[in-house]
Amino acid sequence: MSSPKVKTPFSFRVKGSRLTRIVLVWLLAQLISMDSLNCLAKDENPLQENPPSNEEFLRESTRSLLRRAFVDFPKTTSKLLFLKAEKEHPANWLLEGELIRHLRSLNYQVALHSEKLPDNWEESWSLFYRIIKMRMDYPRIKRKGFLGERMVVRYAGLNLSFRLEDNATGKVLWTRREKQSNSDLIKMKMIKSLNNQSYPFLSPSLPEDSYGRFIEPALVIAVVGGLVYLFFANR
Repeated sequence: MSSPKVKTPFSFRVKGSRLTRIVLVWLLAQLISMDSLNCLAKDENPLQENPPSNEEFLRESTRSLLRRAFVDFPKTTSKLLFLKAEKEHPANWLLEGELIRHLRSLNYQVALHSEKLPDNWEESWSLFYRIIKMRMDYPRIKRKGFLGERMVVRYAGLNLSFRLEDNATGKVLWTRREKQSNSDLIKMKMIKSLNNQSYPFLSPSLPEDSYGRFIEPALVIAVVGGLVYLFFANR
């Protein structure tokens, strides 16, 4: 009658080390596959290597909106246009500047409303504008690969309304409400240089990176723990 086989500490270490190797190889395979899928997936927001500042990004969105909104704007060469905001908004100065630039490019005479009306007031038109929404945001944080560099999605959203009136009759000649939204992808390390701290709407807050906060430390602990165990198991 043969005696039962006794498991030696050596055989236990071998089996334990094999199990650890299998787990570590599986983790590595998962990392490689997820990284490959991440690289193959096409992002709707292409990465900007030399992105414009937040102010310029918002101005570009505003210009695009104005080009569409003023396609059917009444044509005239004899009327002076007076611009006036219907409502206070922190970004009125930005929209006003782009409005003046756009209208002058269309050969309109443009001036700003003032308390003292000019002599030719009744011969002019008034263009009222209102910012319903002009917002910049960083909605999401992404990764270049599984554990790669952090990227931030930058978003600009606009909702503007316009009304043109004849100052002599008070008749509404034209109205328009237009929306515009743009987004791109920028490196997180560039955020500070792109913000404009003088204007809160040009310096949005970043979202919490919950992925990096929980997944990365857990993964590092698991891998390092496995390597430490493998080292001592083979001694």
